[in-house]
Amino acid sequence: MACNENVIKNMANEIARNCQTHSVTVEPDFVTYLIELLLLNPKYGKLFSKTISRNNLEYFVNECVDMIIRGETAINTMKMQHVMHTNYDKLQNLIDKHLDSIERCLRPLVNEILDEDPEVADEAEFKKLFRKIAIYIVLCSGLGNPGTITTLKEGMGALESVFSLDDLRVFVALPRTEKLSQLNELMQITSGVRLFNRDCKKGGEGIPDLPFNLVDAGKACLASLSNSLISVMQRVNTLTTAVEDTITIQDETGNIAVNVKPDCDLDIDDYKKIFELLAFNRQYEVYIRKLLTDVEAMVLNGTQCVERVKFVLEELHSAVKYKAAVPVVTVYPLFTNLWQVWRAMQNVMYLISTVNRLMSILNSIQEHMRIPYNTLDKMLQGKQVISDQERMSGKVSIEERLSLGSLKNYVAYNDSTTTMREKHVQFLGFCALCLCVGALVPSNLKVGLIKSKGSRYGFCSVKMAARFSKDPQRYVHEVLDFSRNNPHVINLLNIIEEVSKVKNIDCLVTKFLAKTKLQDKDIQTETHPIDSYIEKNYSWDLWEWKRRACQWATIVNCRTHSTQTNLSHFKSEIQCQTVEPRNKCLQTNKDVGINTIPRKVFIWGLRGQIGDGQHNMDLTEPHAADKRKAHVISVCQWPCVVPEEINTSKEEP
Repeated sequence: MACNENVIKNMANEIARNCQTHSVTVEPDFVTYLIELLLLNPKYGKLFSKTISRNNLEYFVNECVDMIIRGETAINTMKMQHVMHTNYDKLQNLIDKHLDSIERCLRPLVNEILDEDPEVADEAEFKKLFRKIAIYIVLCSGLGNPGTITTLKEGMGALESVFSLDDLRVFVALPRTEKLSQLNELMQITSGVRLFNRDCKKGGEGIPDLPFNLVDAGKACLASLSNSLISVMQRVNTLTTAVEDTITIQDETGNIAVNVKPDCDLDIDDYKKIFELLAFNRQYEVYIRKLLTDVEAMVLNGTQCVERVKFVLEELHSAVKYKAAVPVVTVYPLFTNLWQVWRAMQNVMYLISTVNRLMSILNSIQEHMRIPYNTLDKMLQGKQVISDQERMSGKVSIEERLSLGSLKNYVAYNDSTTTMREKHVQFLGFCALCLCVGALVPSNLKVGLIKSKGSRYGFCSVKMAARFSKDPQRYVHEVLDFSRNNPHVINLLNIIEEVSKVKNIDCLVTKFLAKTKLQDKDIQTETHPIDSYIEKNYSWDLWEWKRRACQWATIVNCRTHSTQTNLSHFKSEIQCQTVEPRNKCLQTNKDVGINTIPRKVFIWGLRGQIGDGQHNMDLTEPHAADKRKAHVISVCQWPCVVPEEINTSKEEP
């Protein structure tokens, strides 16, 4: 990748300056953290895959500035993560860093002590070196301020009781490595002497009552963390109840979608804001629980240290009681042991102060969050808020248990027989399918787990588990795709390694679309739905309507002409799309048919007749209903005159 550490640092500084112009103050270290998470998304990572162009750099900087200026819930979640990642670690690592920082601060003074080589006869230089050693011991031990005359005199007196000026002359002649070792040993013994004198009420200026302070600080820190945990769990339970039934599975495609209620005045953006707010509170809960567990261990360790201090002091008092002189071999190890136990209490106190400092920072971030109660009340309408314990131990029916047994790679969860390794559930124990849309819903342990490629995944319902078992990698990729597009959940779910492996894949998830359903139907309509109304001007003929339109438009009164243009030959032929006749029949309400009889007329006398006797003869046949029996037919008499009527009828037998 062309985007190395120096480039990221320069981009972070530029983004911080641009945010400053919008009156938004942001630390460059946090911007660096944000950039590293955004580069896991191919949308931004591809911008700097080979070379860095100014256009791509400007686009990326503007995107980051917009995210920070908007100050959405996701940004606050990442701020909280950055604070914990940069200021908190394993307890022993924190102690080691603290001791290293003290050593770095005192290194110039140590080098000055080790490099001193005064003349043997120069008494003033030796006293000056002795004073420097006493100052170093007071500073390194943390037992007071050497700037105070009383504390410095007490430190020099304790040092003089175990290290004389003659010993200092021998110390100067030693090699550098042995000097450093003896200086560290002197610091431990002298500090132990000062602590013993404090217990004997013969000194202890500037030394705090660490055993008492440690117990009180531990109790106060535990109480503060417990109250914060209660508050955050109330918010988490409310938010989780609001979103747990909004996730649905499309039966045909298997896509995970958010079911927005049609009767409430909410949209998908309102649901996403609640999802992000739930993620923030879940991250806050994770950190509070982690700090609470560590502080409980600190308090236990501090209590043990207090007991050990009392025991070592009792040993010292019994060793020096009623004795004018005590062998060095006997008493020096006791002083050293006393100092080591005291140093352990100092380390515990430093850890507790670190936790209190982090808690104040996290609380300041949490106070900036605002819960949209109007939206939340609409989502909680008709629901009862339940806790995670109730949600994670929901009942599973016998039919559902039987269906779970047939799932592929199904693993039943048994708290008594499952090992610690098998208890680990991917995605921090949240439902793998709900995470596809960003909803952090805890999985129900009674449903069981689905194992895929060495990892175990939990689910909030049997339906979710059944769908996941059909195609596990599809839904795992959907979670990874959502995480890299919403970087605030990457460290929350501890999946930064999984996201890093797929950061070069552009299309990680293929969305499935539902098939369009077609149906061929015949629809029967009534001929005249309204019998009482007859349109007088109705006409079925399209050309009749065109004729009427021409009349209404008075076009018939206008003269028109046609013109041949150069583009007339561009006109295409008319194409008609026909539909083949189907073997279908329709039933009408009334089946009536009329067969009319054509009119037939014969003109008599056109041929072979002289004169003007031509006339018409009606040959039209009557209707079947009008047919009559045989009757007398009169023969035409005109123009011939017949004296009497000829009777052509036949008599009936």
